[in-house]
Amino acid sequence: MSYTHAAASDVESVMDADYGAMWFLRDALATEDLGVTILELEPGARGKEHDHDHDGQEEVYVCVRGLVDVDFDGGADADGGETVRLAENEAVRVSANQTRQLQNRGEERAKLVLVGTTPDA
Repeated sequence: MSYTHAAASDVESVMDADYGAMWFLRDALATEDLGVTILELEPGARGKEHDHDHDGQEEVYVCVRGLVDVDFDGGADADGGETVRLAENEAVRVSANQTRQLQNRGEERAKLVLVGTTPDA
């Protein structure tokens, strides 16, 4: 059979526990072109603002628990920015050059699955 099994418990979280947890599963799954990450954000926590212009990676964020806001270009309060709120079982695809930041503005711990790949992979 040709498959690899992995769990968040197989790897260390790369996030301070006060903010939630983030487990990169790419190495544990031995994927070559696909990144898979499980992210949990405590209420009030946010991820790093970033883009992937340098490596061309597009990403899909799937909310599996709670609510999470995806702020684009600084969010709805910024000039020219937008915010997309993801509820459970909703997803958004983000282009590589789009600046984004995940924020949990809800009242419960949010959980997402993040998937990333380069279009030429």
